[in-house]
Amino acid sequence: MRLYYMTSEHWGASDLACKHLKFSRFDDLNDPFELLSAHLGERSARHFYNSLRCAVAERFSVICFSDNWRSPVMWAHYGDKHKGLCLGFDVKEAAEVKYQPQRLKYELDQTQTGVRVSAELAKIAMTTKFDEWSYEREWRVFKELTAQHPDGNYYQEFGDVIQLREVIIGARCNLTANDISKLVGDVEQSVTVIKARPAFQRFEVTRQVQVKPVVIGRHNA
Repeated sequence: MRLYYMTSEHWGASDLACKHLKFSRFDDLNDPFELLSAHLGERSARHFYNSLRCAVAERFSVICFSDNWRSPVMWAHYGDKHKGLCLGFDVKEAAEVKYQPQRLKYELDQTQTGVRVSAELAKIAMTTKFDEWSYEREWRVFKELTAQHPDGNYYQEFGDVIQLREVIIGARCNLTANDISKLVGDVEQSVTVIKARPAFQRFEVTRQVQVKPVVIGRHNA
């Protein structure tokens, strides 16, 4: 599955050079409703789902992808106002985010003591967002918070789980295809580098046809 990760020029260059992506903690994401998609009108529901949120946030981290690199809004929000990069990966396994217009309602067993979080309920919490976020067309890769890097973060190395296949240079980005080639280095599968620009007839981002694509490692493709 081809999925895309947008970032700034600085962090995109760092990711390419280090050949990894950083996982985010749920508490650091930009939506205060993360892991709290349930209807919390009753006190028992607030207690249960706040406990669920804490349990999931303490155990899992996430990388957020999109299946669409052409959205000008995504470039504005996550690609540093079109000055950044979009990295395209073949992703082995990812969970699709479901968008809902209203908070989800569940029946809680009032006789149950303590908090028991089922895998199914945790997955729903991790992959449900308000439908005004639907323009992101988001997919997520999760990782348990183990094997912490010495810098205190958690990373997914490029390889079988996420394999780099594309680099799309933002319309306002200063990096060139040659710069990207040096950062990417040797690869087992080919990586195609293109330059983006605003389309002439639609509100979308497209490839700059006047800039020839560069294929890194074509002989290994």
